[in-house]
Amino acid sequence: MEKSNKNRSLIVQNKGLANFTKLQLGLTNKLLKKEATNWLKKAKEYLQSEDYPEAIDACMKASEITPEDATPYRYSAIARMHCEDYVDALEDFALAIQCDPLDIASYLERGYMYYDLKDFPAAIADFSKVISLETNHSQAYFSRGYAYYDLKNFSEAIQNFTKALDIDPSHVDAWYNRGFAKFDIADYRGAAADLSTSIKLRPDDIDAYANRGEARYHLSHLRGAIADFTVVIQMDSDAANAYYNRGVAQFDLRNEQEALKDLEIALSMNHPGAQKAIDKIKR
Repeated sequence: MEKSNKNRSLIVQNKGLANFTKLQLGLTNKLLKKEATNWLKKAKEYLQSEDYPEAIDACMKASEITPEDATPYRYSAIARMHCEDYVDALEDFALAIQCDPLDIASYLERGYMYYDLKDFPAAIADFSKVISLETNHSQAYFSRGYAYYDLKNFSEAIQNFTKALDIDPSHVDAWYNRGFAKFDIADYRGAAADLSTSIKLRPDDIDAYANRGEARYHLSHLRGAIADFTVVIQMDSDAANAYYNRGVAQFDLRNEQEALKDLEIALSMNHPGAQKAIDKIKR
């Protein structure tokens, strides 16, 4: 019989124990990751139901299990943002970006928060970061254009809305806002064209009709303007400004009686310019 080698047997046993330990650790890690995933799922559900304190709590539990994951911090930041806890929200966004410097969603959401706080340059910086990471991100271009608009940098706003539309021609808000920005630089023809596309994509947008009506008025397309203001009134019978604008357009067409009717209605709704316009017609 061959003499047994105790040392060799011991080594084999130790290897077996090591493999068993690795297996146990693997199972434990899988269970922990599954638990973290479940907490994240709950956090997302709480966010959707606007139960923000519960969402924050679920995110904290998830981040305790997987502190290297950006998602719990981002979800927590969004929940805190809705609670107007902006200081802690910024800290959570910073942690999310620290975990994943390429996390586009964190830059985008933080940009939205900066915009709501009226820190437009910071918002633009975050939207620009998104664009540097994903050059065809239409929403980032749109949002950056929105921030430029509020800085009254209309040319940059129009360029960004245009880029958003190059990427996504169905982006109705980009059509609307580009038309709005063109109106502000007195490009009434361009404004009317963009607002017309916006109306095709979203036919029930009362503001698009109202603004296109004003653009058409500035272009002396009075009948077109009257048609738009009429649609606004049909959508909202209390739209005092639409009655006023339609009355002014009717007067320019020398339809004085129709103009007076509209302006009297606008006056009854306390429109500030109605009385002066009525006096002008009667003179």
